[in-house]
Amino acid sequence: MLFSKLDLADRYKIYVQTKKVLRKYQKGINSGKLTAAQFVDNMLKDTIMISIVNSINIPVEEFKTSYSNYVEILIVLQNNNINSQRNNYSYYSRRASCSSIFKLKNLLAQYGFKLSIPSEYLTQWDIDCIEKFITTGEIDIGNEKIYNYVQKI
Repeated sequence: MLFSKLDLADRYKIYVQTKKVLRKYQKGINSGKLTAAQFVDNMLKDTIMISIVNSINIPVEEFKTSYSNYVEILIVLQNNNINSQRNNYSYYSRRASCSSIFKLKNLLAQYGFKLSIPSEYLTQWDIDCIEKFITTGEIDIGNEKIYNYVQKI
């Protein structure tokens, strides 16, 4: 089972729960004391995570490999984000320009969506991900937060 084949709502639930716990253990993951495999084993013992996996109707063992790959992607993205915040000016943390926001708002109106967060909080990377989601209906692995940023009108 591929993680990318899950429904976006289910992927978002898993993303939220994983990121919440991942932030707590970021130091241990960076130091190598906590591996992605250990993190996955602990997460799959969590009652909230078990209920999410059970609601998807996928056996835990089948889900485990795909989820492990997903966690590794999230760790890389989180590390990149932390490093880019130190650099203060990167694609992932750069505020979106007014023209990008204007273009996004036109695209949202054209496809029948609206933003659920104020546009001034969006980065250029967020806008690019939202545009891809609106036009293709797909969200890249690790960008599931975008699912909560837009709503169908």
